[in-house]
Amino acid sequence: MKKFSILIFASLLLVTGLLAQKAPIVGVVDVQRVLADFTEFQSAVEKVRGSVAPVEEEMQRMQTSIQAIVTEGREIETKASNPAASEEARAEAAAALPELQAKLQEAQANLNQFRQQAQALAQQGQEEDLAPLQAKAVEAVKTVAEDKGIDLVVPKNNLIYSSDALEISDAVIAVLNSGE
Repeated sequence: MKKFSILIFASLLLVTGLLAQKAPIVGVVDVQRVLADFTEFQSAVEKVRGSVAPVEEEMQRMQTSIQAIVTEGREIETKASNPAASEEARAEAAAALPELQAKLQEAQANLNQFRQQAQALAQQGQEEDLAPLQAKAVEAVKTVAEDKGIDLVVPKNNLIYSSDALEISDAVIAVLNSGE
């Protein structure tokens, strides 16, 4: 009988403990929409794009130049191997190939250098301009969650389904764009 009483008492304590626990309150945020509607973030994105744009334009010009060199090289190779051309014309074309190949390698090296520069500029812009604003967005999510008594916020793009009642993106956007 004593064992039975202890078992019932322990079960009662366990059930009481389980019932006393609060169910977590969950919120959902659409991260892409928050960043797209966060005006300061979009201004920073444009600033970063603007700093990288001249380098990308130069890379486009370089790619066009490389394509022209490749086309010229194909034409010279065709002349060098054309059995209908004179021996002198074939020899002249064959002699021009090494110079053109060196020109192509130099142009490709310059293009790679510009690619690295563009990547460095984009990385610098990410670190200096965008990362602090992304951290600000996370803080805004925390602020809204605390104000609404939310225990857990999940990115919307990681969910299969969520009720619209859980959505806090508009509130986060309002906090961010209000300058708080």
